[in-house]
Amino acid sequence: MGDDVKVAAMAFESCQSPSRSSIIGNGGPNTALGTPMTRPRVVRIPGGKEFTVWPMSRDSRESNDVVHENISIPPAVQVILDSPPVQRLANLKQLGCAFFAYPCCTGTRKEHSLGVAELAGQLSTNLKQKQPQLNLSEKDILCLRIAGLCHDLGHGPFSHAFEAFLKASYKSEKENPEVYEQRNAKFKEEFGIEMPLLPEHYEHESTSLMMIDAALASVGLEINWGNLDEPLKQIESGIDREKFGVDLGGIDADRRVDPFTSRDWIFVKECVMGAPLNEPHAPTAQTDFVGRASNKEFLFDIVNNRHNGLDVDKIDYFDRDSLAAYGARQTNMNIFLRDASVAKGKCPNPKKCFKCRGSPHNPLEHLMICYPQKHLKPAMDFFAVRMKNHENIYTHKKAKAAELQMVDILLEADKHFSMLLPTQLDDPCCIKVPSYFDDFQYKRLPISRALMYPRLFLRLDDTIISIIEHKAIENPSRQLRYLRQLIMDRRAHKVYKRVGEVEIDKVTGEKFWAMSEDKIREDLLQEAHLCYARKKARYITNAQTLTLEREDDVIVEKRELHYGRGDKNPVEHMRFFGKGDRANLGNPVQLLPLAEEVKELPLNTPQSFVRRTVRVFCRSYEKQELVGHCFLSWKYHTEKKMKRPAKSKGKISPINESDNEDDNAQSESQIALCAQPADLAPAARRKRKDSDVSDTPLTTMAAKKRLQYE
Repeated sequence: MGDDVKVAAMAFESCQSPSRSSIIGNGGPNTALGTPMTRPRVVRIPGGKEFTVWPMSRDSRESNDVVHENISIPPAVQVILDSPPVQRLANLKQLGCAFFAYPCCTGTRKEHSLGVAELAGQLSTNLKQKQPQLNLSEKDILCLRIAGLCHDLGHGPFSHAFEAFLKASYKSEKENPEVYEQRNAKFKEEFGIEMPLLPEHYEHESTSLMMIDAALASVGLEINWGNLDEPLKQIESGIDREKFGVDLGGIDADRRVDPFTSRDWIFVKECVMGAPLNEPHAPTAQTDFVGRASNKEFLFDIVNNRHNGLDVDKIDYFDRDSLAAYGARQTNMNIFLRDASVAKGKCPNPKKCFKCRGSPHNPLEHLMICYPQKHLKPAMDFFAVRMKNHENIYTHKKAKAAELQMVDILLEADKHFSMLLPTQLDDPCCIKVPSYFDDFQYKRLPISRALMYPRLFLRLDDTIISIIEHKAIENPSRQLRYLRQLIMDRRAHKVYKRVGEVEIDKVTGEKFWAMSEDKIREDLLQEAHLCYARKKARYITNAQTLTLEREDDVIVEKRELHYGRGDKNPVEHMRFFGKGDRANLGNPVQLLPLAEEVKELPLNTPQSFVRRTVRVFCRSYEKQELVGHCFLSWKYHTEKKMKRPAKSKGKISPINESDNEDDNAQSESQIALCAQPADLAPAARRKRKDSDVSDTPLTTMAAKKRLQYE
């Protein structure tokens, strides 16, 4: 089976198990990977290399959990759970910076990943028992558990803050190429090689695939793309590839194991991606699922549902996050595990589906996870929880302000040469990496490039803030002064401030939403200059000394909240079967009933499934009132101009001076209606002869003309 393996007897007595010191001394990984129940052996592969390997543990673990009460961990899952890439999740907060707003939101991604693994096992086991004709095997269930455990391995520090940091880094280097060239020249002078470029788009799922390979490599195994149906390739000492899989029972020498093949682990990675793999080191590009045949395509939707988004990942974190933030669950999620069945259904996304893309007007029928029609209302409630949690937890104004501050800390640390992180390229004591990194040559990399190498990404967790702080304190350079101040403010709980928010309505929606964040920020700065030029900001503290001359003082965020499918109703992407179809769910796979799209939505169905807002944050504590005033003035005049019919398409008509009196009264009322600094409200209620909020045009040229007019 596979490579020629030569087994040599080890120098151990048959009645004893190998000691911890002997295992480590023979080059094997830490014994935390499981206590071997049989003697290790030496395997020799072509080329003369010898490895010490031993089988996985045969005992399952049980773990308590605040959401699911009890979690079962089979032996094969233990091996991956105890690997360094998965243990790293214990240092990643599930909700990033949300603990600034909700002190109890300190759960880790390790807890969440264990919960997803448990739910994936429960759902697949229920399907196996309810519909035995699906031919689900124990290995299928085990692979789904591992996929649930590994689906978030690619998340960086403070979760989605790291993704925002990478996006901002790419934008900065693209818009300021001279900055990258200067850093690259210094990097090349020091290491003799050019600094790698950042990818334009980043998805944590892609990094998760790299870390799955790293988890396998840490136990001495690797996917063999040339032999998909053979056991995994043995590349180092560690877990025996022939004793790593489904435990079939037996005692000691008679113990039988159905080993994992390379195809099984491709299946795991495809479940994480929810799509065919696009890996550069694969021999050929994958255009369809490889891990399992088409008669089991529904398995790929358990962890990451590509059709409608209702999967065990969201079931777990909706429950877990609601419990942490609100102290109670929002809805009963267990019915989606208990009552799920497999049936046929027409593709709900033919334009995006990799199978139906060629004929979007004639969608194919997929084997999908479907639900009884009575679950229509619970499904609506499920996706409503997503909207609620995103609004109240994930993008809470204080949580978002803390996240923006963390992005600034990472950006500031990343641009300094003294913050380069070692990759342990020549360190014999570090974890093994997949063989496709054999040509990796970088000894050090910036924080923004850590996702390119498993050993470096392994050390990139929430503790990075302490590492940055230590390095900034050790280096007295004045260039790090701003970085030290940011860290000090964070420790003192001084985060940025949201000074204003405007919701995009149906009247001004398209035009307002089409404005870029940079354009809105530029308009706010022009609004500030105009206010000071007209000397109408007299109720702002220290108006003579505070000015908005730096774009860095203002952060503009365009926030879009939805039910999971943009402006579409995700329930319309689900498929439901009626009472008459239940008897046919036991038919052979080819004769399963056709589940239908929902035909009549509940009366309380929302008319819109997307909510868009523009929020403005201020970095400077002293300028919060000023930015708040400028935002309110900008908001009022921009809305008025957009509601007024324009003379030429795509342009905003100027406001006539004859409208000033009406503008004053309405503009002042806006201050009381919108989120703003408290000191502005009393001043807003004072009646003034002149307009305290200027009728601000949105261009510098228009501002000059108005000043000349006055």
